Amino acid sequence: MQLISGISRLFLSGLEAARESIAVSKPEGIDMTLDDDLLFSDDLPVEARLVLEEAEKRIAAIRKSVTDHTMQIQEESERRIAEIKKDVERETTVIHANASREISPMVRELFNTLKAMQSSYMKEGRLDEALAVRNRLRAMRSDLFGVKQDPGNMTDFGSSDYGKTFLFEIVGSNDGNCWGVDYYTADSRVAVAAVHSGAVRIGERAIVRVSLSDGSERVFDGCERYGIRSLDYGNYSLAFSVERV
Repeated sequence: MQLISGISRLFLSGLEAARESIAVSKPEGIDMTLDDDLLFSDDLPVEARLVLEEAEKRIAAIRKSVTDHTMQIQEESERRIAEIKKDVERETTVIHANASREISPMVRELFNTLKAMQSSYMKEGRLDEALAVRNRLRAMRSDLFGVKQDPGNMTDFGSSDYGKTFLFEIVGSNDGNCWGVDYYTADSRVAVAAVHSGAVRIGERAIVRVSLSDGSERVFDGCERYGIRSLDYGNYSLAFSVERV
């Protein structure tokens, strides 16, 4: 009995020493009082552990449901946004096409009138007037027709330009690469693709119309035409076609 009593006193003495040690070493302002229940805690009873596990499963299921639902909403919103963008592109293309059809006859008539005046001045020997008219005609191609200089390739454009058309003044060339047939990858050289498509000849200066489209679902097969060998390529985000104006 004395032995048991001595062991108990020794254990309690050790417990008190542990409390004093923690009290001395704890940071100022932080309560680190030793809880007897923590020293003597056993594993949770099976019933309590099962209750906790069941609660954790239910919480995890709710969180997963929220995540799945959120992803569905995001995917649906992205799909609807993509559809709206396509509708806007189609409507924009129609508006521009209608405006071009309305303006084109007016511009062509004006161009022909000035061209006739230039020829008349040349015949009359009025070279300064003829030169001034010629310079204005060249400016008209940019101001009225929207003709731009050769861009090299179409990589400066993107998906927001699907369905748009541009006019460029180019000189047909065989110096460079193009990928595809009739539809070319955006990094193809326009002057080379124009020759390959039959729009211009090598060394010929002309105005061409370049139309942009989605190339992500196209496969760009190559072939040899008009002295130009186009190369094969897989999908490319942006494609263009080229035709003579």
